Amino acid sequence: MKQASETHSRVEHPGERQALLETLTQPGGASLLFEGPGNEPLPALLMEARQGEHLLVDITAVAEIAAAMEQKTVYLVGQASGAMLRTPPLKLIDWVDRSDRVQCLCEYPEYVDVMHRRGAFRAELRPGMDVRVTLLMAHAEGPVSGALKNLSLGGCLLELPLAAAMGLHPEQAVQSLALHFPNGQWLEVPAMLRHVQGDSEHQLARVGCEFSAVDTQIERRLWFYVREIERESARNAMAGERALSPSSLFEPREGVPAASSRPHGADYATPMARRLARVTAYLDSQLLALQDGEPVAARDLSRYSDQVLGLLEEDREAVLFAAVCMIDDHPLVQHGLAVAVRLADLAAYQGLPRDTRKAIVASALVHDMGKALLPAELRRAPHLNAEQRSRFAAHVALIEERLGDCRWLSEAVRTSVVAAVNERLDGGGYPHGLSGERLDTLARMAAIVDVVDAMGRDRADRQALTASHIYRHLLHHGEQFDLTWVQRYVRHFGVAPIGSLARYANGELAWIQRLDRQGKPRQVQLTPVACLPGNELGEVLRDDDLARLGKLEALVVPSVRARGLPA
Repeated sequence: MKQASETHSRVEHPGERQALLETLTQPGGASLLFEGPGNEPLPALLMEARQGEHLLVDITAVAEIAAAMEQKTVYLVGQASGAMLRTPPLKLIDWVDRSDRVQCLCEYPEYVDVMHRRGAFRAELRPGMDVRVTLLMAHAEGPVSGALKNLSLGGCLLELPLAAAMGLHPEQAVQSLALHFPNGQWLEVPAMLRHVQGDSEHQLARVGCEFSAVDTQIERRLWFYVREIERESARNAMAGERALSPSSLFEPREGVPAASSRPHGADYATPMARRLARVTAYLDSQLLALQDGEPVAARDLSRYSDQVLGLLEEDREAVLFAAVCMIDDHPLVQHGLAVAVRLADLAAYQGLPRDTRKAIVASALVHDMGKALLPAELRRAPHLNAEQRSRFAAHVALIEERLGDCRWLSEAVRTSVVAAVNERLDGGGYPHGLSGERLDTLARMAAIVDVVDAMGRDRADRQALTASHIYRHLLHHGEQFDLTWVQRYVRHFGVAPIGSLARYANGELAWIQRLDRQGKPRQVQLTPVACLPGNELGEVLRDDDLARLGKLEALVVPSVRARGLPA
């Protein structure tokens, strides 16, 4: 007979009860657990389960608990095929007289409680049950922190920042996965990644891990943690009923970092950057979906392209600066957003209609994402030979193929911004080696915007350059780039464009945020460090207040912050 509840079943049938108890006789199969919050399972051996008569339990490894067993409530616990088993409180019959072992006879239990007998069960953490997780992958600069969402004896589900999940993929071995509980307890578990899914709505990634090569000691600890999570969840759900005492696992200890629950981009430098973070969260999530074999989601691309256009129409200068503040996003996402913003802004200046500008934004946002589908060794190579360059050019076709569902997207715009952005006037570009009149106006304009942003970022084979160095390069390569569009770009965005880091005569550094009609800074924000803007930015200076800084002496290439992202 079984009396089932939502989370437990009670096994009273003699044959099934005996079968469950016999599984606990295997080495490492059983533990003893004293009643009360915070008590951990203690090693024990179930030597014999004689049906209907008695249990023979060996506690030699923890002989000091013998007296407590006579005075306190204690259970025999264990797990079998992923199910957690627990007897009713043990009733001591007698101690067995052996000089070399400490053993006792206990009454045969009337039932065995089974918690979630399906092996895949995961104990869900409710709001307020914050367990921090640190995940370290091979070749990563450092671990990333996230939050534990559920836990089982076989694995767990994590929530990580979207950008931190960009380099993760299924079947990838984890170098270190550690669970950190609020009371200071922690456990490192060997694991393998099973799935990585982006969630742009909640601006995070969900990462499924399977535990591997778990020994008896780790399994016992995992069982304890799963039981305590279930117990704390039950306590929180018992409104108006008999209260359970809180689990000590979730009692915060001073100095123990809390699990991060801040949304993606919450600490970005400006309000506009934090608004744009919803767009980049979508792009990070879309990048994960592409790596998982999915197409570009047509409806989402349309929706977020409209958002970018709307923000540009609201405050173009704030958006231009925000585009350099997306420090936690994947580099392909940062580049795509920056190209989309500047290209759409330049297109508006040229009087192109809104529908065309929306298609331009959409195409630019994803134009480089095919690179994420290339082999890792090709993406990371500092120098490419002819054969590698040919393989690298395949990223264009890879993203075009995934845009097949985006039937609302203008084919002409997509061709110019996605397919032709890497072509050059002299035929030296890729993927088709188009040249001269075969490149339309939008393709020529897009190539300038793309190169300006790309050269302003670090690459495997060179460091980032300032705007003045980039402009000089373009103007000296008129055989590759349309000089008319180079000059229009410089006139429109200025020689010290928004998003540049400037050093002034008084030695201070400041980010250029707004320009006057002559293209000179009229608003800057001070920064103590020469790295991409985070939430440590200082005072904002406008108009006449800029005089205290003195002359703008030079533009500075900011360093990239070390974010500890997986490779």
